[in-house]
Amino acid sequence: MIKSLNLKILLIFSVSIAVGLGSSIPITVYLFKDQITKSIQNEYSVRSWLISDVFSRLAPTERGLYLKQLSEKQKVSLWIYDRNGLRYAYGLISKPNLSDEDIRRVQDGAEVVRHTSVLPIPTSLYMGFTLQTADEQLALVIHPESSNIFQLFIILGALILIALSIGSIKFILFTSILVKPLKALTAATKKIAKGDYNIDLQTKSKDELGVLSEQFQQMANDLSQVERMRQEFVSNVSHEIQTPLASISGFVSILQTDGLDEAEQLRCLNIIRNESMRLSRLSENMLRLATIDSNHYPFLPALVRLDRQLRRIVVAAEPQWAAKRLNIHLELPKTAIHADEDLLSQVWLNIFSNSIKFTPEGGDISIELQSGNGEIGVVFRDTGIGIAEEDRKRIFERFYMADKSHNREAGGSGLGLAIVKRVVELHGGRVEIDSAVGKGTAVTVFLPAM
Repeated sequence: MIKSLNLKILLIFSVSIAVGLGSSIPITVYLFKDQITKSIQNEYSVRSWLISDVFSRLAPTERGLYLKQLSEKQKVSLWIYDRNGLRYAYGLISKPNLSDEDIRRVQDGAEVVRHTSVLPIPTSLYMGFTLQTADEQLALVIHPESSNIFQLFIILGALILIALSIGSIKFILFTSILVKPLKALTAATKKIAKGDYNIDLQTKSKDELGVLSEQFQQMANDLSQVERMRQEFVSNVSHEIQTPLASISGFVSILQTDGLDEAEQLRCLNIIRNESMRLSRLSENMLRLATIDSNHYPFLPALVRLDRQLRRIVVAAEPQWAAKRLNIHLELPKTAIHADEDLLSQVWLNIFSNSIKFTPEGGDISIELQSGNGEIGVVFRDTGIGIAEEDRKRIFERFYMADKSHNREAGGSGLGLAIVKRVVELHGGRVEIDSAVGKGTAVTVFLPAM
């Protein structure tokens, strides 16, 4: 299969020209053959009659001079045969294109025509006529010494015109197949412009148009997925904002009730405070994620001691893990890396916070630094509730929460791991999660080594 659009167009053009020429020849022959043949025959029949009329009235001694002058003036070759053979011959051609049998037939009164051709169209003829004198019956053969140039130009012009017409029609027909994918692409762009991403561009072509169709189909699929994610994002954001707002509104209404004791008022105020902080965290995470996605976030890589940074994260989160009496195990050899320290701090904080949230009291959390194969791995292991297989596939989606009830209680928004994945990708790394329900979770962040 031809994979180049240029070659396809060249091939179509060549085939169209070949078909045009091949078809124009029989058409031209059909249009001009009889017309030219009759025209030449009529012209030389008149000349034969004139020669016969004059030749029969001339004296035998004058006939040779007459034929010579006629040949030179009319630019024709002339032959006259009697029963014994050739008697007179004048002109540039030494021998006519007639056989002895043809000559005898002419002497017996028949008219014989033999032609030369350009294509199958006759352009000049050898014509034999009977020449009657008072003494005998002769055979006259006439042949023009030059072709009819005007007729040749007419034939050539007609041939070119017919060839171009047929070739153009064939080219249009052939290219209509070639531009079919373009028409489908045009229709698809109109659908996408209206917000309809459900398109199906089926093409078997491997040329540039085929590649364009495949890429356009992929783009439509990606846009459809983005649109679905956008709708889910709006729905999730609305839900995440609506829930704390409804809670705040409800407890404010309770506070406005007369007769509440001080303990109940403090409980309501604490819930309102927690919900307000939850809204603040949601807004902060959404803003951070949007800023990172915009590619305008100030990315400032520098030399970072990962072991020191991870220890600081553990110390900063001590109130949370100490309250649950969790056992923290660190294996952090001296490790340096080029990275944005602030962004990486957010990554470690989000992962460590999740480990604390989902690990029961008295559980274990370990943080380990590994290196090899040009990468540095940071492994967070916990003995928490784990993640189900179906949830693990979607864990990095925005607002997706595997354990929604627990996340809700802990104030989660489903944006933490989405931020982790985006920041790690920004550093040229990747994130892997190994987990089983009831057996804990291991989150490994791989970053390029120095």
